[in-house]
Amino acid sequence: MNNTKAKQKRRSYSIKDKLAVIAEHEEGVAGSGFYALSNKHDVASGTLRGWWQNRQKLQDASKDRQIATRTARRLGDGGRGPKYPEVEERLHLWILDRNVKGLRVKDSYICLQAQNIYRKLRDPDGPKSDASTGWLARFKERKQLVSRRQTTTRTLPEDAAHTCREFIQRVQQLIELHQIQPRNIVNMDQVPRYFETEPKTTIATRGSREVLLRKVKEQAHCA
Repeated sequence: MNNTKAKQKRRSYSIKDKLAVIAEHEEGVAGSGFYALSNKHDVASGTLRGWWQNRQKLQDASKDRQIATRTARRLGDGGRGPKYPEVEERLHLWILDRNVKGLRVKDSYICLQAQNIYRKLRDPDGPKSDASTGWLARFKERKQLVSRRQTTTRTLPEDAAHTCREFIQRVQQLIELHQIQPRNIVNMDQVPRYFETEPKTTIATRGSREVLLRKVKEQAHCA
């Protein structure tokens, strides 16, 4: 019977599932601690603590409807499970956090971060984790990660209308203050040019509606 249980495939939890589980956690309340929830949901207590510590990142990622639905489709699926599930969970949260911030993610970044997380969770002087190209491919498949180009359409910030009104009012005040004639008002049409080639792709969740890539503002000038 123990052999049968050992051969069972690991379950992959969606972001929605993780938030639902940690929502049951209450410090000091019987039956709501990490150990009790570990037995209830058959999840390692260390993994639950990782979800709890990263709950804000999970909440931010859950706002992307495509991420939640894509991940939920993989619940109970087959295939080879991860050797170090907690490492992959933390690595996945790190990738989602960079996606939200518009920071680029490359395969080499993922492998390096996997090594860093592995060393933090285990003996720093012990053997390195097997962050090979084969593992990377399986990890990306498990988490539905693909190379994506930045989306051409961007969601406007909530204060966009207010910012536009303030700008127009300020320009009108300057025109009246200095009695600027219409013939002296010119649109300079300045465009930022970058000395460094901007990245065009990043690793993000398959099906995400919006893929952000932050530009390096410090290296821009107007022409």
